[in-house]
Amino acid sequence: MKIMQELSSNTDLALRFRNYVILLDRLMREVEEELQQNQSVRNEWSEWHSNWKNAWLSPTGSSPSSNLKERFSVKRRLG
Repeated sequence: MKIMQELSSNTDLALRFRNYVILLDRLMREVEEELQQNQSVRNEWSEWHSNWKNAWLSPTGSSPSSNLKERFSVKRRLG
């Protein structure tokens, strides 16, 4: 009788450990997927920001952004 209780206890412990490992594996997969999605969003934002920054800092004087540059210029606000 005592051997059966010990065996049952070990089996319960093994099942709990197995369920814990399965849960951790699922959580790790979800976190990895979310990190990959966030990385893709960061890359997209970085590319957009770089393009915007290059357009803003370009030396062309007749572009539509030159009006915006003048309108929102820090030098203009301070001067």
